[in-house]
Amino acid sequence: MAHQRIATVRLLAGQPSLEAVIGLLEERIGTARNCPHCATGGAVIRGRSNGLKRYFCKICSKTFNALTGTPLARLRHKDCWTEFAGSLSDGDTVKTSAARCGVASSTAFRWRHRFLRAVTAGAIKLRGIVEADETFVLSSRKGERNLDRKARRRGGKASKRGVSHEQVPVLVAADRSGATVSAILPAVSAAHLQAVLQPVLDQDALLVTDGCTSYPPCAAAMGISHEALNQTAGERVRGELHIQTVNSRHERLKSFLRRHRGVATKYLDSYLRWFHLAVLPRQPTPRAVLAAAAGILPVRPCA
Repeated sequence: MAHQRIATVRLLAGQPSLEAVIGLLEERIGTARNCPHCATGGAVIRGRSNGLKRYFCKICSKTFNALTGTPLARLRHKDCWTEFAGSLSDGDTVKTSAARCGVASSTAFRWRHRFLRAVTAGAIKLRGIVEADETFVLSSRKGERNLDRKARRRGGKASKRGVSHEQVPVLVAADRSGATVSAILPAVSAAHLQAVLQPVLDQDALLVTDGCTSYPPCAAAMGISHEALNQTAGERVRGELHIQTVNSRHERLKSFLRRHRGVATKYLDSYLRWFHLAVLPRQPTPRAVLAAAAGILPVRPCA
């Protein structure tokens, strides 16, 4: 039987059992046993449901389990989750993930976006010399039924050259230790740059960018030091200052997205999380992917 072969492969590969996966998920509750409905602690165990302990809150009289209120709630086949987490860390396609886990392609697609939505970035601080630069990804409305323009081929080109409304700006910032932050920008403006950078930049950091005019007022508003390289005039390096690290991140991000033949813009944020999870950490273990999706461990911020 197919499911027996999959179970045997998992056993030979040393994948955690269903009990280990459930134990990993149960770690989310902790000793406080806070209710996700009213945020009150002290819930009591009241049986099991779908393999997970069911808790009863004495204050609001509602029951919950370790996945209540999370993107992983109500998903089935928990015994396949570790294998699916391994497919995420390997960057598998939907069809490959489905075959690998023995589920339907629609299930694998739903799992991909539920897992990625559940992943948290953790508390990241960029210190020392911090490089920041934006890259642009072609806007895609793949999957929409009612387009107000002619449909184009998957992974096609914009109708206009250069930056336009057809391009989605993605800010990438990295320090010299390798810690990396990325975010989708509504627009390349000082206010939007500040909204992304201020929570993650150390106050003593030195921000190094290209000649984009939005960065000087952004740095001034945050009260941090800033150096701009005039790349238009051929200034690529000035002493220790350059933006080659972040440009390398751009290339790795574009290569990662290119494999998926045009990512829909509505899913781009999830794919940025996947990029941090599967590419930058250099192949995390399936257990680490599952733990990150379950909210137990953050995504590692560095390469």
